[in-house]
Amino acid sequence: MEYNEFVTEILSANSHSKQQIALAECDNEFEYLTPAVQHAKQAKEKILITATKKKLQKLPPIDENVRSATLRERFSYVCPRKYHNCLSDAELYLTTEERIAFFAIITWIEKTKTGDLNEVLHYNRNPILWKKIACEAPSCLGEKCEHFSKCHFQNAKKAAENSNLLFVPHQLFLQNMQTDFALLPHCEKIIFDDACKLIQESRKVFGRNLHFYILKNSIKQNIWSKKWEEAAVESEKLFLNLLKEIQTYCNKEKKRRIIYNQNLSSETGISSEPLQNSLKALLETIEKASTEFYAENDLSKAKDCMQFASDIRKISSDISFFFAASHSEFVYWIENSSNPHQVNFRAEPINISSKWKSLYPTLKSALFVSDTLSINGQFEYLINRFALFGKNPKTKIFDSKTSKEPPQVFAADFLPKPTEEKFSEELTKTLCEIISKNGSNTLIFTDMSSISKLQAEVRKDETLKSKNCFFQGTDGNFFNLAGFFQKEAGSVLVGTPDELKSLEEIELPENTLVVISRLPFPDIKEPVLAKQMEIFKEQNKNGFTLITFPETALTLRKAYSTISRSNKKQALLLLDPRVASEQYGAKIQKLFPDFKILSHRVFSTSFLPYTPCK
Repeated sequence: MEYNEFVTEILSANSHSKQQIALAECDNEFEYLTPAVQHAKQAKEKILITATKKKLQKLPPIDENVRSATLRERFSYVCPRKYHNCLSDAELYLTTEERIAFFAIITWIEKTKTGDLNEVLHYNRNPILWKKIACEAPSCLGEKCEHFSKCHFQNAKKAAENSNLLFVPHQLFLQNMQTDFALLPHCEKIIFDDACKLIQESRKVFGRNLHFYILKNSIKQNIWSKKWEEAAVESEKLFLNLLKEIQTYCNKEKKRRIIYNQNLSSETGISSEPLQNSLKALLETIEKASTEFYAENDLSKAKDCMQFASDIRKISSDISFFFAASHSEFVYWIENSSNPHQVNFRAEPINISSKWKSLYPTLKSALFVSDTLSINGQFEYLINRFALFGKNPKTKIFDSKTSKEPPQVFAADFLPKPTEEKFSEELTKTLCEIISKNGSNTLIFTDMSSISKLQAEVRKDETLKSKNCFFQGTDGNFFNLAGFFQKEAGSVLVGTPDELKSLEEIELPENTLVVISRLPFPDIKEPVLAKQMEIFKEQNKNGFTLITFPETALTLRKAYSTISRSNKKQALLLLDPRVASEQYGAKIQKLFPDFKILSHRVFSTSFLPYTPCK
């Protein structure tokens, strides 16, 4: 009731001069919906709710008296024109492998209510097939399309405009900010669900990314015409040659990652001009073909040409952007690889605050909601990241106590510090001991080096061999292995710290022990963080206090919150002794309500969630 009253108060703001901004921490999913629905019904105002894609798939039923709608990114919707082209002329548009995958789409399209390709295709596995049937602006015929009335995107767009409760994914909302609010209907009241994830997503959406397969996949998507085949092959060849030159330069510098802040040609002696000239020639060929298709009144193929041309212009623009490196607000870097096809150009803003700052003048109210927004009751870190300083946002923590039995949290005080040589050896011994003694499931997060050492020990030890152990990397990717882990009682899953974010996607079995070998500090060599730390140093500010520790604390809190929501008996073990020995360790201990220090190596039955025998 307190939470409902709080949300109602924030949404009741009726002018920009009396703007209401707040951050609310609550671990009950969608608890804000009740007051939001009531306000939408009574005030007849549009409320925008932005959430993760996975969260939007779990939306509860909404009151029929409210005009609710969900709008996804345009690229997520199937284009009925493209779909029917592939269906009627599969030999022209689809490869043999794609035709097999297309059978699933044929079955799905008859029953889908949303037209969301995420329901049937996995983009990372089918990027070319996805693009061949996805709805995109340059290839859209609009009202001239014979399928216009049945287009899922167009219908979703109309519903969004007529709604007073609109749900959108984070990425679409951020793209709307990036394009000066041109993608979504105007809205003065917003609820940001899972707000803690918006920081990382903002950096990605506001940044740029370029690699070989962006061009290759675009060309593969358009193999239906031979008119540009020769020019496309030439562009592809020159792009690969450019990446090989970049790779050679990186190898000469003996670096897997090159960070730069000046013209890339000046720094490396590598020119992008041959590739740019080739892309220009390819673009001219595509545009000429488009004109010919228009003359033949073949609007469908003419529009597909326009989409291809748009992709090529974007690639050319990105190459110019990365080689010029002229925007001081960005950090530019190259991710080198042993395979030139996987060399990656990246750029992200140093500070996302300026973008967020531009949002607030248009709002009457904004509510940031998540199960983890505070650090020991304080919201300052996210207030600063979301550029809310000076706006006096209201903050509140609502403890719903949904967990019947809060997880116990332990920190080991008997291991060497991770900075000491003996830590790796002692860590492996400790993990082996935990695996052998724990009769229930064990989920371990540790670095790749430790994963290799642990796997070698498990193979040698006859006792450990009997355990169902799954290791990220050698046995498969973490997401797929998690499926086996959930089904096999007493099994062990070992993954990297990066996969901590995947915890919320895993339904933990009863009595799971979650082990984090090192405190999940962000990588200070990561380009954007390294630049931020450099700026703080110049300003005589403590980067550890301002960014490194808060990010670590929020990661741990998020993991704990996910474990708690399972409402099953679980335990969390931190094997990093700095929790007990360092000054900041005291702050980490306060993050958890049921915290204990393990100062000895003999594990008791009270430590493990379940032990079959003494």
